[in-house]
Amino acid sequence: MENEAIMMIDSNKTHLTWRQRLSFRRDLGNRLNVLRAAVMGANDGIISTAGIVMGVAGANMSATALMLAGVSAMISGALSMGGGEYMSVSAQRDLQNAIVQKEEAALRDDKTGSFQAMYRHYLDKGYAAENAAAMAHTIVDNNDIATILAEKFQIKLDKLLNPWLAAGADFFAFILGALLPLLCITLIPNPYKVGVTMAAVVVCLFGTGYTSAKLSQVPARKGALRNMVVGMLTMVVGFIIGSLIG
Repeated sequence: MENEAIMMIDSNKTHLTWRQRLSFRRDLGNRLNVLRAAVMGANDGIISTAGIVMGVAGANMSATALMLAGVSAMISGALSMGGGEYMSVSAQRDLQNAIVQKEEAALRDDKTGSFQAMYRHYLDKGYAAENAAAMAHTIVDNNDIATILAEKFQIKLDKLLNPWLAAGADFFAFILGALLPLLCITLIPNPYKVGVTMAAVVVCLFGTGYTSAKLSQVPARKGALRNMVVGMLTMVVGFIIGSLIG
């Protein structure tokens, strides 16, 4: 019995170590997702604003018209991106809240069912029946809803999704990206503004494409080149349309 107790304690220690490592990986994954979203928000700001200001430049409009078009594109695009991100994350947050409420009700009203669910959960993870039962009993007896949510759904009560934070990050990332073509097309004098703006945008798109590909663990050079081509096509098409209209 003493040896079995020691083995059970060691198993719990190993389990805790594994959970701590998993928690670190999840936190790291969340940070990478936020960083990836910010990079893509800035990338969208660069491409969409560059296409609009290049169209206005192709129409040979005044510097004031260029500035107004660029600022309008930047603000409307940022609001659109931020609003879309808010709606998306809010839906995920609502789902998390629904899961939390369901599990809290089950733990309060049906402890036997909660125990069976956690017991099967640990058995499915490969734990011995005795250890699985001991851990499930400890969690249910202590009303440890946090562990239930973390183990079964990878939800942390202190780290639920924040739609306002996500929306704000996307909004400001878009604005930062949009500032590059806007400042280039308005501050650089003729006849260099179009060429310099296109060159600056292409260089930055290589950087955002490369970073996004690295974060997504796909071939970085291919992703960067693809991003540059999309940006170039956007600017060329915008300039041609502006030239035809103007």
